[in-house]
Amino acid sequence: MNSEKSRNAEYKKSAALLSLLVGLDADAEERVYRCFQNMGVDNFFLYLESLELGLSQEATEKLKSLKVIIDIFSEGRGQA
Repeated sequence: MNSEKSRNAEYKKSAALLSLLVGLDADAEERVYRCFQNMGVDNFFLYLESLELGLSQEATEKLKSLKVIIDIFSEGRGQA
């Protein structure tokens, strides 16, 4: 399996997991997956507020909360 296929498989798994955590429907999950493919997971969360994904307010707030948690753990790794 080449690196692009492997990366896309991981993006697909990540989008599916995120969908379960946040409660996204299949269409929203696919939009998130496409964003992952186009910009990567880090940039997805970095530019989350400027993306037009057509998500409910509740789903958007949950994603923002996940972003905060990721940021906290990322900062902790940098200080170790």
